[in-house]
Amino acid sequence: MPRLRLKKRYYFPVIGYPKWITNRAVAFFLIAFALCSFLWSQYAMQTRFIVVSIVSVLLFFYLGENFARRHAYDYPKRYERSLFLMALSVRLVWIVWAYYFNIDYYGEALGDGADTTWYMPVAKAGVEAIKDGNYHLYDLWSNQWQAVFDDMGYPFWLMVEYLIVGEWSDVFVPFVVKAIVTSYCAVCMYHVGSRHFGEDAGRLAGVFTALFPNLIYWCGTMFKEAEMVFLCSLFVDKMDKVLSERNVTFVRVLPAALVGLILFFFRSALGLVAFASVLAGVVMTSSRILDTGKKVMAGFLVALVLFIGMGDSLRMQATSAYNRAFSSEQEENMAWRSRRVDAGGHQQSFAKYAGAVVFAPLIFTIPFPTMVEANASQVVQSFLSGGNYIKNIFSFFVILVMFIMLFTRDWRNHVFILSYTLGYLLVLVLSNFAQSGRFHIPIMPMLMLFAAYGVKITNSTPKYKRWFALVFFVEVAACVGWNWFKLRGRGMI
Repeated sequence: MPRLRLKKRYYFPVIGYPKWITNRAVAFFLIAFALCSFLWSQYAMQTRFIVVSIVSVLLFFYLGENFARRHAYDYPKRYERSLFLMALSVRLVWIVWAYYFNIDYYGEALGDGADTTWYMPVAKAGVEAIKDGNYHLYDLWSNQWQAVFDDMGYPFWLMVEYLIVGEWSDVFVPFVVKAIVTSYCAVCMYHVGSRHFGEDAGRLAGVFTALFPNLIYWCGTMFKEAEMVFLCSLFVDKMDKVLSERNVTFVRVLPAALVGLILFFFRSALGLVAFASVLAGVVMTSSRILDTGKKVMAGFLVALVLFIGMGDSLRMQATSAYNRAFSSEQEENMAWRSRRVDAGGHQQSFAKYAGAVVFAPLIFTIPFPTMVEANASQVVQSFLSGGNYIKNIFSFFVILVMFIMLFTRDWRNHVFILSYTLGYLLVLVLSNFAQSGRFHIPIMPMLMLFAAYGVKITNSTPKYKRWFALVFFVEVAACVGWNWFKLRGRGMI
């Protein structure tokens, strides 16, 4: 009788969430929160903000650890499906909670109306125009709504959703769509991470992206961050795949290039960085990865799509971005912030000392967690204290990877993803929004990707583990110092 041969299970080196990260990360977060709440108890955050922050940290580490362990033996396709469904499940729970929170806190389901009270009517005006047979949306939005070039992508996105679902829901349906598309970002980072750093690091990058609180949060708002992070992740995944293939053809370049073009309609800086990173990858990538013929073909095809699609608009956007970067606009903005009176009647007098010189060394790490209620209107910062804490401590792994790649010259094997990440961070440093967590969101999946690779390296290097242990003490000091800064700058202590 022939012996039964059991099918061999798929296996990759399980790095998951090592205990030397998980338990200490949670413990030190609670310590930092407790210290801030004790030192300035009169300014303690609302209970619901504290609960959401703590739950977000627990989910990131413990649910991630559990997921990585349970799916360690899944084949890639099955793992992708499980990763997507896990990310989607968490986001669906969040958007239901956020929907009712918005109604209770803001009085309407859309939440903070800072930008959304403009985007939504513009989208609805587009719907009415289409129904009336008027397809000249560019003229309508630019003339009647004063919409600029890179603010038309999101209203168009919402308009398509409203055309499909009708009047059923102008908020909850977009929330669901945001949950779906940002869940796919985790799959994109799994693809990119696996191509560059191995299956184990790719899987970890996918879990980090799926559970990172700052990416989940924006699914429950009507801001455009969720859509932007999806388009950025999709662009990186598709273009990286093109650059890693044996043959580079127009048919393969076109889908990725079109996604890059769409980015210009959401935020011009994103589109500029996207195509600049492709050109950097084509020129600087090691010839072992991308031979000369492929470089010429890829560069030509990307440039062709870019200039046909954008024309003079590209030149104007690039010129405008250059002028803003090298003007005194950032210093003037910081000075204005130091004079601005917040909802509590306070001024942040320390803001005038901030600028590119301060932001540049900290750009991988900031913003720091808000753990006190220094400004009652800073709801987003209160919700994202857990996510910002994770970003702070994980910046150790990102910076470690950057130095290792620099000194080993391994960077030439990863030029495209490096230039995309560093290019966007450079634009952020020179902008008025380097300290704003909202403007860090489009690059966060890439930072989670490099953090996953850093965890993989650190997991097998005792010296790096000892260095990382010190990060927790530095982080607690930074949390206490930052919250003192916020209170002291407003004259509250």
